[in-house]
Amino acid sequence: MKVGDKLILKKTSVPMFFASLASEMRIVAPKKRFAGDVVFDVVESPKEIAWDYGHDVYPPGKRFLFPHYEDMFSYRTDGGIKIESLAEAPKQAIVGIRSCDVSAVRFQEKFFGEPIEDPLYAARSKNAVLFSLVCNKPPRKECFCICCDAGPYLDKGFDVQLTDLGDRFLYEIGSEKGLSASSEGGYMLEPARPEDIAERKQIELQADSLFQTASFIAKAITYITSDDVPDQVWEELGSTCFRCAACTNLCPVCTCYTVEDRPEGNGCFTRFRSWDSCQYAGFTREASGHNPRPTFGSRVKRRFYHKASYQYITRDGTHGCVGCGRCVSACLTKLDLPSVVKRIRRAMHEYIKSPHEPAVRKL
Repeated sequence: MKVGDKLILKKTSVPMFFASLASEMRIVAPKKRFAGDVVFDVVESPKEIAWDYGHDVYPPGKRFLFPHYEDMFSYRTDGGIKIESLAEAPKQAIVGIRSCDVSAVRFQEKFFGEPIEDPLYAARSKNAVLFSLVCNKPPRKECFCICCDAGPYLDKGFDVQLTDLGDRFLYEIGSEKGLSASSEGGYMLEPARPEDIAERKQIELQADSLFQTASFIAKAITYITSDDVPDQVWEELGSTCFRCAACTNLCPVCTCYTVEDRPEGNGCFTRFRSWDSCQYAGFTREASGHNPRPTFGSRVKRRFYHKASYQYITRDGTHGCVGCGRCVSACLTKLDLPSVVKRIRRAMHEYIKSPHEPAVRKL
């Protein structure tokens, strides 16, 4: 076997294949929980994996590589400061992760890796193998990964990519990590036939035509980058925001966090970090008390500038969205990316037509 190989894994062999992998690392996969809900969790047996699911509302790549709460290190202050490292990151295979979430992991790897590497994220990332699962059934109506070149299937970025072909999976090896993880159960894999490749291609073509949500982001990128969107537009958008942070917490790309020290007693403390949100007033408040983004609108503007400006696209190599649709599902006031892009385009159309009138009459 080698990187780039396209193989076949029969579904009858799936439990045994991932059981062989479990001897090397823990398996994180979609698992049925309360009332049939499916969430990613550590599975005790490959038979627990729920292969037929939509997607987890909580992004698995973010949760298991950049946990909501994470101890960074502990230190003691009695008799001089002594820094104590914490346990090493676990080896894990994230099985069944969707293409959009794989794309988000690669985005976060770049963010946490440059220009200064974050050692905690790097350790978790290096110890994780991503088994991507192609979306070959109708996507959720909120999904728009096809607009962001982040799915429903991938040409690169995956360690292993699985495509459901009925009684078998097309098994594509995309990296050295994927190749290494495949070696133990490699005897269960067989070369793909031309008809398997053709069936996979047909699935791609069908998947592309099934999306209901579109995000025409290119024009909004131009407006946002050149700072042409009037402040009145941002303030009107911000006035509807509840500041619940669902958009940032559920976004697999967002990376904002805060750092605190937790006293453990006897002069010992643990420094930990937890997710934060750019939509909170306190996130950008400085020690002096000054807040460079004091209004709701200025914070919404900052969020979308980070998502869709050439400055960040140039730095990160892509815009800050993978089209998973979680913000569409979560936001009660339609401040998700597709809706905001459409509202900006409509507002700018009115503004350009009537430059001497208020920029926005009605959103």
